[in-house]
Amino acid sequence: MSYHLNLEEIRKQFKFDSSIKHNPRVELEFLPYTTKFKETQYNFREVTGEFMRLVGQKKLPEAVDAEKLLNTALAAITFNQSNQANQRGEFRQMMKTLFLDENDQLYLFHPQTLYYINTLENDNKRLALFLYNVLWNQREAWAVDTSDQGEADLMSKLLFRSLPELTAAKEGGKNYAVMLPEISDLFIQDFEWLTTKKELFTQQVEKVLSYYYFFYVTQFAIRNEALFNTNDQEIIPVYFTFEEEERLSKTRVSYEYGWRSLEKSVNKLFSHVNLLKMLNFAERSPEDDTLQWPLSYLEIAAQIERMTVEEQEQFEQELDQLTEEYQTKLSGDSKWGLMGTTPDRYDLPALNKISHLYRMIDYQFNQTTRSKPYNDYKQWFVHFCQKTFLKSRGRSGKMLILDTDYLLFLTKMIIKDESKIRLKRLVEEFEARGIKFDRDTQAAVVDYFEKLNLLEKKSDSGDAIYVKAFL
Repeated sequence: MSYHLNLEEIRKQFKFDSSIKHNPRVELEFLPYTTKFKETQYNFREVTGEFMRLVGQKKLPEAVDAEKLLNTALAAITFNQSNQANQRGEFRQMMKTLFLDENDQLYLFHPQTLYYINTLENDNKRLALFLYNVLWNQREAWAVDTSDQGEADLMSKLLFRSLPELTAAKEGGKNYAVMLPEISDLFIQDFEWLTTKKELFTQQVEKVLSYYYFFYVTQFAIRNEALFNTNDQEIIPVYFTFEEEERLSKTRVSYEYGWRSLEKSVNKLFSHVNLLKMLNFAERSPEDDTLQWPLSYLEIAAQIERMTVEEQEQFEQELDQLTEEYQTKLSGDSKWGLMGTTPDRYDLPALNKISHLYRMIDYQFNQTTRSKPYNDYKQWFVHFCQKTFLKSRGRSGKMLILDTDYLLFLTKMIIKDESKIRLKRLVEEFEARGIKFDRDTQAAVVDYFEKLNLLEKKSDSGDAIYVKAFL
């Protein structure tokens, strides 16, 4: 049999011998979340610094301290002995004004400075490692080109010499599974282009990481909700509206199929993570050692389809055993009789049994005191959305909003080094990156481009409208 459940390992890891403990630690996790949400989480500046060091396989030996940095720079300067105190004070203030913000953080004026962003919170380090694993996906190290530092002005040269020397680091650990490699590939295309534009890279690498984080997690949530439906195993873009739009209503497609639809999938992340972990406590035949584990729902279905009739029956018995034990262990507070039933969705009985087990897992979280870890787990992502793309629009409630900065940056990244791009193709490229506009939003975006003189019309046909490249 090529694939079957390791019931003993599932019982052990999920603590079936006592009260079931969900979300056991595994070698490759799916998401960087815990069941204890902290509202102060995720400073994407810190995440960016750690991500850059992971990609470059570099280590910051100590946190960058503003006072120490200024003192090191001053120590390299010879001042006039007769007026040393005043000159030191003036030079110190000049350095501080040029290179440090109001929080004594280093201004990001060159890609090299990204390495020196202090990453203090473990939550930010964990998210950076997740993004490094799922977006960089084991590619070779990439380091910032520092050859232009010799052409820098004297003050910048002094700063670079005063910063702590970076040391070499081993390749970042692989703690998270790459479940959507097509997103990794797209990220690399955009990231590599961005590295050719030093100023833009320095200013916007945080933005591209932030968006691709949103993109990856939302697609992971949507794909899991599809379970074994092969028609939904491609990128399914989510509807955004544009901040320049004045009228938004609940009758809009972007309302029904934007956050309102996405939230349902995001809410169930914890249930899917637990079921996927169960299904990946499995044994396989030696001839299947080319499989990349953990398996997705679709890959599990493919394994089941290849089984003989006898193997499928044995696998169904394992599922029945797991379901019965899970139900029994949680029968104290889970009112299973109220869960109801749903019609079978699949031709293979094993897939319907997995679907039933998923419904049980999700049901018991929502009907018992275990709702807190269930809700805290998703809140890591929901809270991020609330700080970035999710805005309240009065009676229409919360909607995904693309602001002008994001629109222009993503447009620039899609056009890359072309002189212009067909509007139709631009829309398609947005959709490939998980963003869809309804008719009204697309009209608002076109109007905005027209105000900025970015449109070139050869006719009123959508095929003959171009968006021009811009600085």
